[in-house]
Amino acid sequence: MYELFVLGELMTGEKHGYMLQEILKNAAGPGRQISSGTLYPLLSRLVDSGQIHLRHEEESEGGRLRKVYALTEAGRVRFHELMEEPLESNTDTERLINFKMVYFQYVTKDVRLACLKQYLNHLQTIRKYVKNFETQLISHKPEPAKQRNQLLRVFDHRLRVGEADIEWVTEEIERIEREE
Repeated sequence: MYELFVLGELMTGEKHGYMLQEILKNAAGPGRQISSGTLYPLLSRLVDSGQIHLRHEEESEGGRLRKVYALTEAGRVRFHELMEEPLESNTDTERLINFKMVYFQYVTKDVRLACLKQYLNHLQTIRKYVKNFETQLISHKPEPAKQRNQLLRVFDHRLRVGEADIEWVTEEIERIEREE
């Protein structure tokens, strides 16, 4: 997922490592921060594999050398491969689709539609799972009743959020399908 982020950000132009880290901190949200110990080894692997190019630039203040990264043609190819990879349903699906949507302007309509349809399928699978669990809970009426009732409230919340997500993704698919 972070590989997609780095390559996607470099699609917009070269950036130094600190800038990439700051953008990712904001993109990932307050609950998930990327450490230098994760980002810089990833950048090194991408340089070693030829997906990005590293050059050193002297910083105006302090005279330190700043590492500036740029995308190579191999990195561009890898970016498109990552964008075309099917989504897997796991704990990172939400964050990954959000990263992918940020970079939709760099891929074809077919890739955008495939990503959104896979995400829609993921959301519908979650909705079905929650509804099935809710049905079992209602029919079996496990004790204590207060806990069961609170769990049903949680399911109600999840279903409402899921319905809103499904509605938005469906509208986005329809919007993209209308594009020329």
